[in-house]
Amino acid sequence: MKKLLYASVLSLALGITSCSKEFLETSPTDKVDAGTLLETTQGAQVAMDGIYRMLYSSGWSVSNTSQNFGITSTKMFTSLMGEDFLQDGQGSGWFYFDYKYDVRSRFASTGWRSYATWNFYYTLISNANYILAAEKTLTGDPKTVDNIMAQAYAMRAYAYFQLIQIFQQTYVGHQTSPGVPVYTEPTTAASQGKGRGTVEDVYTQINQDLDKSIDLFGKDKSLQSHISHLDYYVANAIKANVSLVQNKWADAEKYSTEALSKSGLAMLSGDDIYSGFNSVKLKDVLWGAEVIASQSTIWASFFSHMDASAGQYAESSRKCIYNWLYDQIPSTDARKKWWNGATDGGTPQTKPYNQVKFRYSDKTSSLGDYIFMRSEELQLVKAEALANQGKLPQAKTALADLMKLRNPAGYQAILDQAAMSKDLTMGSIGTPKTLMDQIILQRRIELWGETERIFDILRLKTGFDRTATGSNHTFKPTWNSLDPANKEFILTIPQKEFDGNTAMDANKDQNPL
Repeated sequence: MKKLLYASVLSLALGITSCSKEFLETSPTDKVDAGTLLETTQGAQVAMDGIYRMLYSSGWSVSNTSQNFGITSTKMFTSLMGEDFLQDGQGSGWFYFDYKYDVRSRFASTGWRSYATWNFYYTLISNANYILAAEKTLTGDPKTVDNIMAQAYAMRAYAYFQLIQIFQQTYVGHQTSPGVPVYTEPTTAASQGKGRGTVEDVYTQINQDLDKSIDLFGKDKSLQSHISHLDYYVANAIKANVSLVQNKWADAEKYSTEALSKSGLAMLSGDDIYSGFNSVKLKDVLWGAEVIASQSTIWASFFSHMDASAGQYAESSRKCIYNWLYDQIPSTDARKKWWNGATDGGTPQTKPYNQVKFRYSDKTSSLGDYIFMRSEELQLVKAEALANQGKLPQAKTALADLMKLRNPAGYQAILDQAAMSKDLTMGSIGTPKTLMDQIILQRRIELWGETERIFDILRLKTGFDRTATGSNHTFKPTWNSLDPANKEFILTIPQKEFDGNTAMDANKDQNPL
């Protein structure tokens, strides 16, 4: 009998919130009555907290779990698919296969990227759908009901947004291309599968969910009980990113501005930028996960693959910056210290171009919070959106507000040299000439390792180039990486989906092999 890959839900742990330090295991809803948990707002928030715990849990693949640990593993593999972020050696093998584009052919395996990614995001969606199904019956304070439902709508939108960018080309020019299956109701083993529909269908659902979420959150913007919880400002931030991909520049400006209006939120300055990006208490954090000792995933974690001083995976496979990008950073820019220079210091952590931006907060306990979204990201979205509308002076000011915090001695000269144009002339490498070139370049520097570089490569239609002079890349594709819609840039759909979904035909619905 065919069974949907993502039929079992509501089965992860409570423990994200600041008031709880213990796990709460619940059974899959095709084995117990999910309605029991979803009768009250307290139970519904427990279920929502379970989703938040999933965001940095491993186990989404049958094997290779050390490279599949939620949101930050997505950020890592999609960064490695570009040019700015690289591995200087295979090491234990984790993520190196993404970097050298050797995962798409492994779609039949339950241990590789396609299966783990599809399973992760659709499990988030399945859980959100069960919570949303209780929207009319949930008992409790109406404001609390609205807030929980707003969280679930935003989570579902976020998951679909990730899926459609990973498994299909960018929105503009591909609206009628096959999308990903859209489910808005709870799924069980008996549920009928859905077909791929179109890219437009998926974005329509994403926007409907975000609009609903923002409306519900907006009834009381102060109800975020923990930084791990989605709130009004994070929902606006997600909507800003969706608008950017869809080239809805006025919307991208509007929603990024609203996200940045959160009280107390500010961009990092001074020595805070050298703190290791391991604490949700930093003043620029919009959304993140506070990780306590009992929840540390140790080896299956972002920091085990990033912090070369910890004696874990990164020790033999450093995550490094592309030498071309490093060379674009002036010596007066404080961010240059996020990476080593060209000289080999002789230890794992001092190898050429190795990153020191991300570090454990406590190596002994393998601790470090996960930051999913910072205000600097939205500042750069706003600058890009303004420029694309022809609001070049305002875009320049928005970019300057960030750059003067990073390069107070040199930012003005850099901006004064940029032609006041919204045209992107630089491509993947080259000489930045315009204001838009600088906006994208600063995005690549500031958000290195934090945003999914391959998504930007797709939406900007630049392709990528790993062959700059003296390139430190250990793998360079033999195929045309400058093709803006290369099939290599998106993942193949896991065979398990075709095995369990009668509405999907592997011969017709699989992405190009």
